[in-house]
Amino acid sequence: VCALGACQSKSKLQPPLELTAPYPQPKLLAVVPLTNESGSSNVRTDQIADAFTEQAEQTQNLHAVPVNRVIIAMRRLGLTSVTSPAEALSMMNALGVDGLLVGTVTAYDPYPPMKLGIAIQLFTREQSHQQNVDPVKLTRASTELPAPGAMNPAQPAAQASGVFDNTNHQTLMWVGEYAGGRHVPQSAFGPDAYLVSMDLYTQFVAYRLMSDLLTAEQMRLTSAAQASASR
Repeated sequence: VCALGACQSKSKLQPPLELTAPYPQPKLLAVVPLTNESGSSNVRTDQIADAFTEQAEQTQNLHAVPVNRVIIAMRRLGLTSVTSPAEALSMMNALGVDGLLVGTVTAYDPYPPMKLGIAIQLFTREQSHQQNVDPVKLTRASTELPAPGAMNPAQPAAQASGVFDNTNHQTLMWVGEYAGGRHVPQSAFGPDAYLVSMDLYTQFVAYRLMSDLLTAEQMRLTSAAQASASR
């Protein structure tokens, strides 16, 4: 009876939310360590890149190379950051990947109530033209898509940004949805662990931004397909 009662007292398990990339075949990505414009010196941009790499691996039709391989490739190319589509293309060629994710940390507070702001951009081989760009302007650029069939060489294929403050009730709702299938039911914090650990909170933010990025990429691909069909 005790054993039965213990079983019944356990929380019901549920599958976690998952993302799917809008590609017919799996793509291989690399994530560059993010630049830090948050004003905080405590940011570990390589660890944040690890969170995006992990999220890419958990996304259907996406795979990602380890961040340490990305850092090694950057050193071999003499790069401390990726600031142009030409450099992005060089990195993709060096790593043998289909796309490169670059980004900037715009806000960072690791103590509850935590805050994390990030802007990310996806470069693909088709978008990587030989033109220098301002990475700061890119992180703050409009997310509007170009006209069908048009291509702006100074823009990434897709981009997403946001500031996630866990005093914001919408953010708290998103955290609850994300943590629903990703916590130990009988642990001390349960799903609230994502509100007290910056590492876990970063995983949540990576999920939300990857979701927005893949939505923008879906829109771009649909627009390109419609433009091609109308010719």
